[in-house]
Amino acid sequence: MSSRRKNDPNFHFSGAKIFEAVNGVDEFIKTLEREFFAEAKMQCHFNSAHNKAELILDLNFNFGLTEILRHFNGGDWGNFSYPQESQIQMSSSFTKALEKLNAQNSHSLDIVEASFHYKDTSIVVSRTSEFSIPKQTGAILAKISEHFVYFTKGLTEMPYEVFVPVYEGNAQNVFEPKKSQSSYFDYWGLYFEDKVHHRVMIYSLNDKELCHEDLFLLE
Repeated sequence: MSSRRKNDPNFHFSGAKIFEAVNGVDEFIKTLEREFFAEAKMQCHFNSAHNKAELILDLNFNFGLTEILRHFNGGDWGNFSYPQESQIQMSSSFTKALEKLNAQNSHSLDIVEASFHYKDTSIVVSRTSEFSIPKQTGAILAKISEHFVYFTKGLTEMPYEVFVPVYEGNAQNVFEPKKSQSSYFDYWGLYFEDKVHHRVMIYSLNDKELCHEDLFLLE
């Protein structure tokens, strides 16, 4: 697992917004920008052998994660009312936008990675199954809110990147993929500042604990 934000501070501003090979992408991006109050950038990698396109999405926010969580929990985040409807509505609007994009193209499209860049941290979400990112976005944000005090060490230290998810292996502390959307809520990988170097830690959602581990993200 590499830290792209750490290595390239302009990473999340890269990527063209218009793709001739994908119909309806401008409308898709505008929908996401409207729903999330963010600037959206997207990269597209087309696999002609499998007739599909893999999308890498970056959403850039002009405020911090703590501010988002305050509005999200307060019930005044866009059209969402937390907690009863916000998770469902957020994921539903995201999923419908992606389904519409697929309907406008002869090849299948899915988001393989979505990065949510806030002023104080970045949340990087990887696909675990088909449409898993849009379907689970609301639930992931709710879990971030629920576990915020724990993975920030009692609100004393904010990780500058959070990777959702990482995977537990059965040997040598290797983290391996599990093909399940529920695996979003097992382990997360966190990068913390440590002077010149960065510290990688694993957060267990089940135990609500941070631990030092060697981290591998296997595609």
